[in-house]
Amino acid sequence: MKSWTEGIIQQWKTDSIPLNKGALIEMIAETETALGFRFPVEFTELYLQTDGFAHQELPGSGYVIWPIHRILHEFRKSDNKNFIGFANFPGHHQTIGFLKNKRGIFRNSDQQSSFADTFKEGIQWMNITQRR
Repeated sequence: MKSWTEGIIQQWKTDSIPLNKGALIEMIAETETALGFRFPVEFTELYLQTDGFAHQELPGSGYVIWPIHRILHEFRKSDNKNFIGFANFPGHHQTIGFLKNKRGIFRNSDQQSSFADTFKEGIQWMNITQRR
């Protein structure tokens, strides 16, 4: 049986989305320390296989998954140190990410409600949304 990450990565490849090589566990751990936040196991599972999309502006792509270095860069330049983005919808000014003090996946640091309970559900939702 394929893992959920294999299915997601295969879908991205089918959609001709160039992917980065997987991140090193040390890179993920260093980023967690710098952020003061522990990524969910599902995040680490996916990022060990691919460190986000190779191109940050993809024609026809509904969203872009950021590499680890961009996650940290965007966090450092943000005024909101409670929100940790990991993806965006180019042209829609919408960022997808975590809140340090709440479980789930959120849009633009919306502290009212999550649109997915887990990282895996968030990625799956973005894949479905992209296909519409």
